[in-house]
Amino acid sequence: MNVLLTSVGRRNYLIDYFKEAVEPYGGKVFAVNSHENAPALYVADEFRLAPLIHSEDYIPFLLNFCLEKKIELIVPLLDNDLPVLAQAKRKFSEAGVYVLVADLNLAKLANDKFQTSLFLKQHGFDTVGNYCDLDSFAQAKDSGEIDFPVIIKPRWGMASLSVYLAKNEEELNFYFKKAKEEVLNSFLKFESQQDPGKEILIMNKIEGEEYMLDVINDLEGNYQLTIVNKKLLRKAGETEAVETIRHEALEQIGKKISAHFRHPLVMDIDVIVNKNGIYIIEFNPRFSGGYPFSHAAGIHLPKALLRWLKKETFDSGEFLTPRIGTRSMKGFVMIQANKFTN
Repeated sequence: MNVLLTSVGRRNYLIDYFKEAVEPYGGKVFAVNSHENAPALYVADEFRLAPLIHSEDYIPFLLNFCLEKKIELIVPLLDNDLPVLAQAKRKFSEAGVYVLVADLNLAKLANDKFQTSLFLKQHGFDTVGNYCDLDSFAQAKDSGEIDFPVIIKPRWGMASLSVYLAKNEEELNFYFKKAKEEVLNSFLKFESQQDPGKEILIMNKIEGEEYMLDVINDLEGNYQLTIVNKKLLRKAGETEAVETIRHEALEQIGKKISAHFRHPLVMDIDVIVNKNGIYIIEFNPRFSGGYPFSHAAGIHLPKALLRWLKKETFDSGEFLTPRIGTRSMKGFVMIQANKFTN
């Protein structure tokens, strides 16, 4: 079985995980990205440079590449990719290609952090207050719903891009304007066109212990388990070290989210826990930057994915049982671009 990972960026570890998974099937792992300075490209068996995700050429390019290389599975790795591929999922299915993507509604909801917040409140989950313009923030502050310090970040953001802490009104105005300019001059501008003038979020900053959850379903959306990773170290907005633990309350939250969305395979959820409750910050229905921590603790989703896709039975304990107490940390691997596009 041949597998294609899209928007691979720096996720060379996922290339390696999937290489291990396809080996018994005699398969290859292909990768695409829109620019050549994506390290993971050079770890794949073969790669191509792709059109931009929002280009009208993107889906035809992927379809042709899948047919040429006999690819049966596409795994998107970037939030921007999810709605685009969700809309085209039927086209790929007709070509014999399974796309690991949630339905379009969930893909759009997860990308829009403001709508995510509204959804969570409507369904009884605790979350932080979010405001998508200065006027609504001022009204909320006057009514005592929010106060400084606050987090400023893109509404359709990812990877901690343009995220700032504001401790007072002056900093808020400065960073709000800065974040907006950065968003409108980056690839995030495409999603931000959905609601012009409301591209930036102002979010309550709350203190507490931070966790990442990997909520695992099978490909039919049936709940399997929730892996809880407690964050031990963060740098520049990225989690650098975790401990995989048991936490019944957080596992129950994962189970509730799973029951509502019935997403395929994996959803990443960021939460903060303090004496007042458990606050869900955001969720993403894809392999996230936190998945390697679960993998290091004994989870092997690529292997489970291929077996579910091929409708093969397997012992869930082999790939879906975390080693509780595992402490894992991110490191660096240098990649040399010593081969060219194929």
